[in-house]
Amino acid sequence: MPASNNSIRVLVTGASGYVGSHCVQQLLAGGYNVRGTVRSLKNKEKVQPLRNLRYAQERLELVEADLLEPNSWPR
Repeated sequence: MPASNNSIRVLVTGASGYVGSHCVQQLLAGGYNVRGTVRSLKNKEKVQPLRNLRYAQERLELVEADLLEPNSWPR
């Protein structure tokens, strides 16, 4: 196990959902870098609580993705 988790990036799909947001919060608190998927970055009601999490400025990257649409994922 690494001495520091800051070199590890974890993907959380559905980051703005109830379970996903709690996972993001715990991962950030644990020192991990987090990439979270959301349906729309324009939906401030869903995105802003994630951006307000402690350490989010430094270690959270949010990306827009529709997991049901294959063309939304870059190849």
